[in-house]
Amino acid sequence: MEVKNVLMKVSKLLNVFYVQQNRTSSVVKCWKWNIGEFIKNQANQVNLKYAVLILNRTIPQRNDFIKDLWNNATLTIAVDGGMVHWDNFVNKLTENDRKNMKLPDLITGDFDSITNDVLEKYKKKGCKTIHTPDQNHTDFTKALKELNNYCEQEKIQVDHVIAVAQSSGRLDQILGNIQTLYLVREERLLNPNTKMYLMSGDCIAWLLSPGAHIIDIPEECRCNEECWCALMPVGEACDSVTTSGLKWNLDKQQLKFGRLVSTSNTFDGSEQVKVKCSNTLLWAMEVPSLTNT
Repeated sequence: MEVKNVLMKVSKLLNVFYVQQNRTSSVVKCWKWNIGEFIKNQANQVNLKYAVLILNRTIPQRNDFIKDLWNNATLTIAVDGGMVHWDNFVNKLTENDRKNMKLPDLITGDFDSITNDVLEKYKKKGCKTIHTPDQNHTDFTKALKELNNYCEQEKIQVDHVIAVAQSSGRLDQILGNIQTLYLVREERLLNPNTKMYLMSGDCIAWLLSPGAHIIDIPEECRCNEECWCALMPVGEACDSVTTSGLKWNLDKQQLKFGRLVSTSNTFDGSEQVKVKCSNTLLWAMEVPSLTNT
């Protein structure tokens, strides 16, 4: 009789464990995205910590936006030829603005694109330079590794990393930048709690990992019928995507190159877009005020 009672208790415990495991496995992780924290100069208001990287492309965003984005950043990095573009940007500012611009915390890369005079100029100003000659990764990828090393050494946790790039011209570089977004996650280039963004012209893009996502949409975007957005399955098909807040929503549909890809979509006026995806997607959206005066 005692053995029977013990077996019954064990059986109940196993059933409880099984139910708890099933409940745990059914939980879908949810990410919250609010780009307004850094595009509307809210960093100081919300005590936001973020890093800015300038890649080797021209800087087409509004001067006042870039000045605020840079000067309010916790950490600033110029990546190889990006230092030349940054130097050009600063030189075109007024004398007073030039004096108020922070120097980059790091200058990294294999230094095949930066000019010697620019490199020496900023070395003399006291900027830290890190030569990363490894050709197995792009300068962008290597710069993120150095950013992470810097944060670990200085015990800094950044909420966001914004890479100022360009999505026109070199298709291989565009795809290489998207590849780096994947490497951030797959190779843990950054702290898992840090969100990585690509900013190109008036476009901001980032990866949506499998799970649920809530994206706050700035008023200028949701009230503009011409403001575009897109969900793209890069590298693999996304077997199931469900959305709300878009003009053309998806309901457990598959996104796959050669079949359906949600480009040239737009917003329905809602304050948030919600996305639930089974596989990784690239989300991209227009923010007109980044380049408009």
